[in-house]
Amino acid sequence: MPNVSHDTLHGFLPGRPKALNRALDLLDLGIPPGVTTETLATDASSAPKMFTRQMDSVLRVVRPDGRDPFILLVEAQSGIETKKETSWPYYVAYLRDRYKLEVVLLVLCVDTATAAWAARPLRTSLGRPTQVTVPHVLGPANVPRVSRIQDASADLDFAAFCLWIHSNDPDIEGILTVMGEALAQDTDREARDDLAGLSEDGLGSEHARKIWRNLMETLFTPRQDTIVGDARLAGQEEGREEGRVAGKAEQLLRLMERRGFSMTEETRQRVITCTDMPLLDLWFDRAIDATTLDEIFARPSATDRVPAPAQSPEHTAVPSQEPRNPGSSAT
Repeated sequence: MPNVSHDTLHGFLPGRPKALNRALDLLDLGIPPGVTTETLATDASSAPKMFTRQMDSVLRVVRPDGRDPFILLVEAQSGIETKKETSWPYYVAYLRDRYKLEVVLLVLCVDTATAAWAARPLRTSLGRPTQVTVPHVLGPANVPRVSRIQDASADLDFAAFCLWIHSNDPDIEGILTVMGEALAQDTDREARDDLAGLSEDGLGSEHARKIWRNLMETLFTPRQDTIVGDARLAGQEEGREEGRVAGKAEQLLRLMERRGFSMTEETRQRVITCTDMPLLDLWFDRAIDATTLDEIFARPSATDRVPAPAQSPEHTAVPSQEPRNPGSSAT
């Protein structure tokens, strides 16, 4: 299923020829260094389009001498999907027919079981095979595990690629630390911040992402006054605000439950999906003494949003202590 990690993994190499060359070297295809690439359309739907067929990344690769260009289809695979056993041969045949060039199918895998599955020949036949598709696979078994800072510093892009492939490694903390230390030594701060963000995006493991975030906070912070740095800092602040909003919504729901209100799914969704912090604060304050849900969710008045110190006496008076029987008025 496509996600940020999936899209980062297959979309990273096309824009970084040096790292792509090193990845191709691992396949032992005899391709000399210095290739150039052209990104091609990824839509493999037939016409008329009965349903969408979308490939991950497709490149036209040209060797340094200009001879024998070929098509490189890059697919990122985080798990076993049996439907790929038919879609991959289709993609190869489609690209071969469309561009009249040789096609290399490269599957990127982050675990050994998926890599072993992806490397199997895909045959269609009755007796003698009519078509055989044999993917090239890069996974934990044949992608180097970068464990020295100097190796990571020598090619940060390739180190990031290797990092993602090994994101499920038992010693992922050590691998991440090496990458973080290498990044911290990079003098191009904007490029460093960019790759730091991409490194997090490419990690498919939430455990690894948490380790990486902690490392980034320890080793360096994004530089302000750059597009990348400001965007990441803004994203961090946005994340903190989202956390505060979610926390307030959870507190409100717990208070309403403790007060004995009848909580329908509609009411829960109204609270959970609210992103207006002042409004959530208002609902929370009302829920302390309200007897019905209508009282909590009533339209705010002009005085409702006045800060507590400036409120009029009637808003700060101690509520009546008469017995209450919380109602269940519909929202």
